[in-house]
Amino acid sequence: MEAVLFLHLLWCVCVVLGWTVTRRRRVLRTLHIASLIYAIVIELMPWPPCPLTVAETWLEARAGIEPAHGPFLVRVLDAVVYPDLPEWVVVGGAVLVCVAILWVYLRRYIRRDAGGQW
Repeated sequence: MEAVLFLHLLWCVCVVLGWTVTRRRRVLRTLHIASLIYAIVIELMPWPPCPLTVAETWLEARAGIEPAHGPFLVRVLDAVVYPDLPEWVVVGGAVLVCVAILWVYLRRYIRRDAGGQW
């Protein structure tokens, strides 16, 4: 179960910091933009659920532990950083971060060089 939690945390870090390693790397950039859009969708929509959250819940239930409820990001940030903020604030903040990173990509695209590199 700890491996899934670590993978989930690693995914969140990649979504937030992935833009720092994608310049002039088309495949990485495309994957990162897709991950940002996916992160926004799974934060705002009740379906589809995050597969890592589903795996965590299943493993916890199988281990006889009361499964945690709610999105991973909300649980972790709520418990560690923002203990008294409502869920909509944490989710809204996460979505705003993803949108801000998409804005970075848009600015890079607009300012691309003559060879089309961005």
